[in-house]
Amino acid sequence: MSVKKFAGDMKAAIEEIKAAGTATLECDNIIAYLEDVLNSSSDEPSQFEIERYKARLQNWVESSRHEHESGLEMFRSVITAGQGAIKSSFLLNGGAAIALLAFIGHLAQFNTSEVPAFAYSLLLFAFGVLVVTVMSGSTYLTQFCFASSKTWAKNLGYILNGASILLGIGSYGLFVWGLFVTYQAFLRHA
Repeated sequence: MSVKKFAGDMKAAIEEIKAAGTATLECDNIIAYLEDVLNSSSDEPSQFEIERYKARLQNWVESSRHEHESGLEMFRSVITAGQGAIKSSFLLNGGAAIALLAFIGHLAQFNTSEVPAFAYSLLLFAFGVLVVTVMSGSTYLTQFCFASSKTWAKNLGYILNGASILLGIGSYGLFVWGLFVTYQAFLRHA
């Protein structure tokens, strides 16, 4: 209990006694009142304890802020890395498909019988572009699900996230497979 609160309580108690008609106070009554105050369970914390509590609270606030900012930066880096993977996969498969189309167009001018040998390679690169497009859409749906506060949506977000990763790996696999098939077609028709 603070000194001011004690003084206020003491004054209120004395005024109450005076209003009841008592002009003088006996020492025993004042001592009994002070004993009640001393035995009460409502101890106020000391200034040191209050300051220590404030310091702990401030430390917790700063720690929480740091954790939040760190998590936010990690999230941004994951998004940036994912966007880079989508772009590179799209460029690989799309660039390979365009280059093969240009080659097939040139080949068709001189030897049309050789064109079907490269059709399977072109199909693989085209499927690679399709897989990248689906992966891009699934990453959007993943973020949409993670933004929800519902448990089922977050679980769906984890599933879509795994699917996006597998689609990305699949697009790289289709690119490698398309390269191998193209290489084999060149060897057969060289």
